[in-house]
Amino acid sequence: PHLPSINPKGVIFDMDGTLIQHVIDFPSMRRRIYQVADDDPIGRSLEKTCVLELAAQLSPEGRRKADEIFQEIEERALRDMELKEGAVELMRFLGERGLRRGVLTRNMERNVFHMRKMYHAELTRWQRTQENIEDETNGTVDEESIFHAIVARNTKSKPEDEEPIKSKPHPDGIIHICSLWGCHPSEVIMVGDSANDDITAANRAGCGGAVLLTQPGGTRLDTDSGFAVGGSEEEMRERTPSLIVESLLELRDCLKAVLEEKEREKENGSSVGLAGGKKDGMVYNFENSDYSVVIPGINVKNV
Repeated sequence: PHLPSINPKGVIFDMDGTLIQHVIDFPSMRRRIYQVADDDPIGRSLEKTCVLELAAQLSPEGRRKADEIFQEIEERALRDMELKEGAVELMRFLGERGLRRGVLTRNMERNVFHMRKMYHAELTRWQRTQENIEDETNGTVDEESIFHAIVARNTKSKPEDEEPIKSKPHPDGIIHICSLWGCHPSEVIMVGDSANDDITAANRAGCGGAVLLTQPGGTRLDTDSGFAVGGSEEEMRERTPSLIVESLLELRDCLKAVLEEKEREKENGSSVGLAGGKKDGMVYNFENSDYSVVIPGINVKNV
């Protein structure tokens, strides 16, 4: 058995259902937006696909109604926001290993900043406990350093741009974050709970790893935005994850194994050396585990 030959520079996370608990009812959101489209003079003739792209094509009144739905759903999600179990431990691990952390979400920037404050509070509390600091003015973690890049659905590549960066499953957000980090997508890992959005974006961008986070027991929730899902071989390949995990702690252990193996290779002066983490026909299995890593680009239907 071999570990994957990737020495990641950073990890990019989806937000809803990945870094925070799943609270948004995506099927209900799709139904409500599709109903607005059916009642709209422009929307009734449009294909029922991604809710964000569909809403942007409606009449001014249709867009207003769709925006009200999005705002209502996101405000409720903001009130009910809880961090995902194991997420703080994973953030600590990545920070200790010097790996960058990014967020790529179809949510709004202000909601990401709210989540970041929650992570900041938990990480600061842990640091004070470790250092036995009682003074609340000391031992704080730099909030902006928790996530080194954030791309939300209203994030622009440049302030002067008229339109924001295209949302997942387009790869634009991943490519933008990599440009900020000065690395290639093959040097980052994308983690999310939607094969249609997160994993497709990762594989289109050429990420070194595309990790699908499921519920305990392997259950997959409906968290899709509504993009049409094709059945061609290429489309199925795009939705194929490199790795499936049931918790963020499992992901931490997986990353730890990868990094430790790379450290041993460095000490021994050896390296498998797969450019960009890709090589046709190679599947890397983790010893004594129930999961595998499949390098993107390989036509594997089941992981």
